[in-house]
Amino acid sequence: MLRRQLREEAGVSSRTIAARLRDGAWTEPWPGVVDLGTHQATWRGQVQALTLAAGPSAWASHDTAGYLHRFLDAPRPEDVDVVVPRGRHAQVAGQRLHTVRSLGGDEITERYGIPCTTVARTLLDLAVGTTPDVLERYLANEARKRPAIVADVVELVDRHRRLPGRRRLLDVVSRLPGDVGRLGSPVEVLGIQRLGELCAPPFVLQYPVRDADFVVIKRTDVAWPGKKTVLELDGAAYHDLVAVKADDDQARARMRAHGWHVEVARRADLYTPEFAAFVRRLQ
Repeated sequence: MLRRQLREEAGVSSRTIAARLRDGAWTEPWPGVVDLGTHQATWRGQVQALTLAAGPSAWASHDTAGYLHRFLDAPRPEDVDVVVPRGRHAQVAGQRLHTVRSLGGDEITERYGIPCTTVARTLLDLAVGTTPDVLERYLANEARKRPAIVADVVELVDRHRRLPGRRRLLDVVSRLPGDVGRLGSPVEVLGIQRLGELCAPPFVLQYPVRDADFVVIKRTDVAWPGKKTVLELDGAAYHDLVAVKADDDQARARMRAHGWHVEVARRADLYTPEFAAFVRRLQ
């Protein structure tokens, strides 16, 4: 909480604040920001404290915002990234802040009560220092959750034509499969990305395999109908459930009985020589 808020909103006098800080009941992680010690110290608390210290127009950004948005496989950053309006923010000793001319109302949001940049703006900010494959992974997984994010990204890079990284982000957008929104899990996102890296022939997502009576046996993750081959990408959290595993086994047995080759891959399998060999056989 800000010192000002304690005084003006909570009615705590400056003398009381100073006394509590002196005796260690409260701490001041950044000038003007008071930690009342009511919650256990956490990484999110550190982020919130720095955004408060940097002023009312400060937002968590870059890797910090990516972690708050739960970008696929994004590690928790050691340093906290905060973006502020250029020339209109508090100085925070020992902390390098990202500065921008301005951010639109559709470029800022909140996560866990912390002000931060939106998914689209975060992707644009990260495009400068992030490799295309990681950027593609982030974007594909976000599109799986909300397909409209691709349009949001395109609109944003069109608005900010001078920002570095926009070309890389547009290149990544152009590589996404048109039906990326139909991907069902993070391992499917990684699987599609891996198929692209291995130059797999064109495939169909969520392809319905049917029996002789044209009844759908299973809607498969990835399929090459002309080759009667399907790829099932299994995430352990769901497919290891006993009932789900039984249903999977039954459906896959039926597909094989109707002449389909069924390949099943877990996340770790995607990077094995055996998986690469499977893709080569399709070419």
